[in-house]
Amino acid sequence: MAEDVESALLAHPDVARLDGAVASYLPGRRVDGVRVGDRVEVAVVLRPDRPIAEVVSELRAHVARVTGRAPVDVTVADLELEGG
Repeated sequence: MAEDVESALLAHPDVARLDGAVASYLPGRRVDGVRVGDRVEVAVVLRPDRPIAEVVSELRAHVARVTGRAPVDVTVADLELEGG
């Protein structure tokens, strides 16, 4: 499920990348930015083009479509400004 959440987050146009503040460990792979348990925790770096609260709300909805009823905690770890 962590990989499905990762895909849903990276498909959002306002997500620049996922942040390693949380992670899931799968056989042979670490999924940065996603931890799935009783709650789903995600950590993202956003592009600053839109209000953060709107984007976070959209991300919760995208993740909930993948995970079902588990609560979703979104951490905005940083903003990616143009040029780095």
